[in-house]
Amino acid sequence: MELDQLGADFEVFDGVSTDLISTDDVSEAASVLQPGTAAAIIVYENAWAAGFAAALRRNGGQLVAAGRIPMDDFLETLDAAEA
Repeated sequence: MELDQLGADFEVFDGVSTDLISTDDVSEAASVLQPGTAAAIIVYENAWAAGFAAALRRNGGQLVAAGRIPMDDFLETLDAAEA
């Protein structure tokens, strides 16, 4: 499916490719889809963090942990904040 078939403005992604997602990654994602459904695989970079991370490293900082907040936890927190 092409981006212009989705009925939304995704021009910012048109022609973008990082080669970070392999054919195996796409096959694995496709294997869990039900017929008639669709999915998107997006790799994004928090570009704002590059300068911050560089400054920390220049000043002796080092990574001690990394992780992600699960989407359900994030949405629950947003809902609680809006209540």
